[in-house]
Amino acid sequence: MEDIERRELLEMYRLHAELADRVSQRREGANRLYASLLLASVLFLAALFRFGAGDLRSDLVVIVVGLVGTALSISWLLVIRSYRQLNRGKLSTLQDLEERLAYPFFRLEWEFLGKGDNKRRYFRLTQAEAVLPWMFLALWSAVVLVLSCQYLARIAHRFTVSGDTVDYRACAFG
Repeated sequence: MEDIERRELLEMYRLHAELADRVSQRREGANRLYASLLLASVLFLAALFRFGAGDLRSDLVVIVVGLVGTALSISWLLVIRSYRQLNRGKLSTLQDLEERLAYPFFRLEWEFLGKGDNKRRYFRLTQAEAVLPWMFLALWSAVVLVLSCQYLARIAHRFTVSGDTVDYRACAFG
């Protein structure tokens, strides 16, 4: 390999490694943003329960906040998935470039870590990263389900069918 070609290849490698690092920084920023938004929604509900909803129906406000929290949680999981795919592509490209360099740093590091197959050697970041959005998704989905069911049961309770009333306690946690 000519000296000029080697310098160009090394410069491409440096640039690509720097871009991969920037993707990781953006990923961290996205995680902070979603965690902050979801935590803010919990704090909003805490304030709502503490100070009241004013003229608004608090159960409907909680359902709307729950729907927003559910949507944010799903969006966060999709963003994590997208960054995982992007990082996988960047690592693959770096490894291809390394084949033409003297020392294949990323390939050797990945092999040392067992290519992610041995959890004692390397626990995949995206698995740990996804725990919090899954927890928020479960929380907000349960809130929406329970409160929607209770709200609809109360509406149905107002109506009678053949003189029998609907027992709204049969729905969820009554």
